[in-house]
Amino acid sequence: SDAVTKEKYLALFNGMVENYGGREDALRNIALLFAMLPPKYQPVEEMANKCGEVVRKAANSSTVTPENGRKNTSKLIAFKPLPFEFQQNYASLLPSNYQPLYSEITKSFTITPRISMSETAITEQSTSTFTTTFGPISSQPLSRERPDLSFNFYALLGLSGGAGCVLTHTLVIPLDVVKTRMQTNPGEYDGIFDGAASIAKKEGINSLFLGTQATIVGYLWYGVSVYPSYAFFKRFIGDQILSPAFAVAHADDVALIAGAMASVIASLGLTPIEACRIRAVAEPDVYRPLGLMGTLGVIQNEDSSSGWKNLYSGLPSLMTRQVIFGSVKFLAFERSSEAIFGVWPELRDATYTALGVSLVAGGFSGALSSVISQPADSILTYVAKKSSGGNLGILDGARMMIQEEGVVSLFRGLSSRCVWAGCIIAGQFLLYDVFRAMFGITGNDLNQVFEVALTIDG
Repeated sequence: SDAVTKEKYLALFNGMVENYGGREDALRNIALLFAMLPPKYQPVEEMANKCGEVVRKAANSSTVTPENGRKNTSKLIAFKPLPFEFQQNYASLLPSNYQPLYSEITKSFTITPRISMSETAITEQSTSTFTTTFGPISSQPLSRERPDLSFNFYALLGLSGGAGCVLTHTLVIPLDVVKTRMQTNPGEYDGIFDGAASIAKKEGINSLFLGTQATIVGYLWYGVSVYPSYAFFKRFIGDQILSPAFAVAHADDVALIAGAMASVIASLGLTPIEACRIRAVAEPDVYRPLGLMGTLGVIQNEDSSSGWKNLYSGLPSLMTRQVIFGSVKFLAFERSSEAIFGVWPELRDATYTALGVSLVAGGFSGALSSVISQPADSILTYVAKKSSGGNLGILDGARMMIQEEGVVSLFRGLSSRCVWAGCIIAGQFLLYDVFRAMFGITGNDLNQVFEVALTIDG
């Protein structure tokens, strides 16, 4: 209804005044912006109260002119055409001589001097008339050409994700080794730094890089699969399953579902590789000489009746962890980025500040996702360790783990995992954005909605 719409415009007006009103010339620009609204939507009283000095200045400097031969109780300056150069430089729109002015006739605000809805360009060869920014074109919705999301587009997203995941996971392999050891050998280390020092002292520095081969292969697959899959499912759900309006209204739900579906696909390739990595870290004397392919063969042959299915004994717990972690990761990253840009919109202006936001938002999303998915991560490690010679499901594994070690065992190694996840997810999103930009893919190409950002320069 009109009343609800007016309330929303009032809330927007108050928010803009609160956030930007202290800047030089900001109140005039805000008042001019809301003077462009239809009279029934204008927050007239608030504009008069908070922009009163600007309005009084406009009233004192304007002249009374007749309109259609009748007395006009509002003060409107005589028509003055909009300078032609404004069409070439939008930054020069509405300079200081334009002011908001209250009209007694319409009981609303107008802009003085009046703005031309069209302009005429006269040259020696011809004369042409065209609409200005404030003419008929202003009543049309802003639009842009929708990007072509072809196979090549998603392939570039996969390359960006794969490169980002491999680099970040390779850098934090020592943290991952300590985390796994703390879960497979509870009580042996006092903390992450004590664990790293003990492993390096007893087994050598190289032991902090156990499972490197499996890490690179596994997270190359993870990055290549999860990032393009998330973008695909998010758009597919919004375009094909739900109506665009419904998808926008339930953006959080769409993000969670798309993240979960992408994580399912990633888990299918990651499960056997992760099982190899855990065994190489937990029992290096047995599995380090075998390498990745040799460890895969050993796991596959442990139960001849099951064969390759042995490689997926940890699938339920890993998929559970990845679905929880992945869905929360993408949602938390997007919302935390929006929150940061909402408070400091100027951070969008420079590439390095925008990448800094990706780094901070990625660290937050990684730590939050780690806390939420920690129980499943602990069960994954337990199942991979105990399932030799047979399959152990997630429910049976959880029950056995709690019976043997207590509920606290579900959160063992949480601090190291938060550090680990915060580091790698921050790096993932940072490098993903870097490589994505190198391939010419912008954030707007991935948006479900055409976003228009309004900033007021002081």
